[in-house]
This record gives sequence, C-alpha cells and structure tokens, in this order.
Amino acid sequence: MTDSVVAAGEDRIGALPDDTLRIVLSFLPSCESVCTCVLARRWRHLWKSVPTVVFYEEEETRFVTSLLLLRDQAPLREFVFISFLDGTPQDAELWLRYAASCQVKVLRLAVHRYDFTERLPLPDMTLVCHQLTTLDICSVTLEERTLDFSSCPVLDVLEMQDCEINAEKISCQSLRHLSMDTCSFPEDVRTRISCPGLAALELTENVGLTPFLESMPSLVTASARFDTEWSEREEPYDHCLNGGYYGHCGEDSCLACHRIDVEDDVCVLLDGLCGAVDLKLISTPEMQESLNIKDDSYKPSKEYLISKNLKVVEIKCCYEAESIHHIVEILINLGVPPENINIPHNHESSDRFSFEEG
Repeated sequence: MTDSVVAAGEDRIGALPDDTLRIVLSFLPSCESVCTCVLARRWRHLWKSVPTVVFYEEEETRFVTSLLLLRDQAPLREFVFISFLDGTPQDAELWLRYAASCQVKVLRLAVHRYDFTERLPLPDMTLVCHQLTTLDICSVTLEERTLDFSSCPVLDVLEMQDCEINAEKISCQSLRHLSMDTCSFPEDVRTRISCPGLAALELTENVGLTPFLESMPSLVTASARFDTEWSEREEPYDHCLNGGYYGHCGEDSCLACHRIDVEDDVCVLLDGLCGAVDLKLISTPEMQESLNIKDDSYKPSKEYLISKNLKVVEIKCCYEAESIHHIVEILINLGVPPENINIPHNHESSDRFSFEEG
C-alpha cells in the first residue's frame, strides 16, 4: 500500500528530459510558460529556450519587450502576436527584428488597436531571415514603397489581412502561396506583384487600384473576388468616371481610365492568372475595367495559356448585361471555344459574374 502511494506521488513530468519539457511548454502562451519558473530550480530557466513565443491575450508592451530581452537567443519555430497593442510601431519592429534574429520559421502578427479604424504603421518591413517559411500579418500599414522579400529565401506562404499596402512592387522569388484579404492598395499607382513561383493566389475584397500580376507560370489555383461595394464608391478606382462601363473615355481628367493602362496589350489580372488550372473570378459586372478589358475587339498578340487549361466557363448574372456579352467575346478571342461557355438564365442569382476552370 505504501509503495502504491509513493508511486502515485512520483514527479513523472519532472523526469522528462529538458527538450521534451520545452516542447510541452511550447503549447502554452508565453505569459503562462514563464510562470513555470517558480515550480522548481530546474524549471527556472526552461522558458527562456522554448521554441515558440506566443501572445494571445491583451499584453502590456513593457511585458512583451521584457520577456524577449530576458529570453535566450535560442532558435524560434514560431512567433505569434495576436493581441491589442498599447505601444508604438518601434516596439513592434523591435519584436520582429528579435524574431528574425532567432531565425524564426513561422511569424504571425495581428495587431489590434483600441481605435478599430486604425492600423499599426510599420515604416520598415525589411526582414532578414533565412529560415522564415510563413509570414502572416494583419491590421498593419506597410509604408515601404517596395516590399522585397529576397532576404527571406525560403519564404513559402505570405498572408495579409486588413493591411494598407503602399508598395509599388511586391517581390518574392520563393513564394508559393499568397493571400490578400480586405487589403487596401494605393490609389495613385498600381502595385506590381512579382512572384513567379506562385502555385496558389487568393485576392479577396481588396480596395484601391487592382494590382498588376506579372507572369506566374507555376500557378495552379487562383481566386479573385473584388470589393462588393466597389460600384457604390465615390471613386471606384478602375472604373471610368465619365459614364462608360465598357470603354476607355480617353479623357486626361478621368484618373480611372488614365491609370488603367499598364503596358500595351497586357491585362492587369489575366496576364498573371492565365495559366491557372483552377481559376475563379467573382465581381460586380462594372468591374470589367480592372481586367483591362476595354471592348470586344481586344485581341492579344500572344496566345494565353488560359485557352489550353480551361474546360468550362460559367458566367452568372441576374440579367444579360452588356458587359457579359463583352466578356464572352473576349474569352473567345483568348481562345476559349464558344461551346465551353455557359450562361445560365437565373434571375434570382446575385448580380455578379464568375468563371471557373474545371
């Protein structure tokens, strides 16, 4: 009986090796893992080399900075900050630089402000991190005019949500997955996205000038859903303000038309999306100009890969708007067989068009 009681009170967790204990602590938020330092002498410094730093709750800036300064320079598998921030942009930049210095692999930063209309400005988003594979940022303002991730040579996944993007160019040679959700692009210059290795692209409900997509020959899946309130805005950016939904008015005063042209005979979106095997474009009908589709005489000088991969095109709209017929003509000019284009007559469907590759 006595032996059973002693066995029941045995410190089995304490018998585990330090590396195993660090893994156990990595499942806790950092504010909890640091508290284990009071358990016993052996636990006093274990939290300093846990491979994750995670802040989920409302943390004081001073606490976060102090914890990082006291932590060892042990390699980081993941750095996560999803919380309100009462500090300055310099505090957040300090944390990012610390994570990069520890060769973090997964970096997630979602900064909530007490004023929900504000985003955290980050003047310098230059990261030098040779091990970073995933970067997930939310509710920040990226003030740099160029976002160049060449110093992150193995970056595979980039996700941006509710971010204000001021860059004229976003460049990453290694990137394979890119997602931009409810982000704001510049209104005075069209952002160019240069990620030739992309396999998956998702653009959802973004505002501002539609980004220009450079060639993406490895693209497999792509989805672009435009701002649902786009047509109701005072300045809908890519839409002619002089009355024409389907053409180019040619007036210098019409900034929307003036900013549509990127290069001769190049589509803003289709040039990058044309090689996708699984493609979805969803928008209000008026958004035709964002594709740089000007009229049904548009005939590209080069053959688009879209004609080789596309099996079925389905265009959905609550009525046969003139823009639908323009889109059909352009798809035919792109090499899509007319028999592969289907326009279901459903007056109850939403006032949007989409086409998907099957």
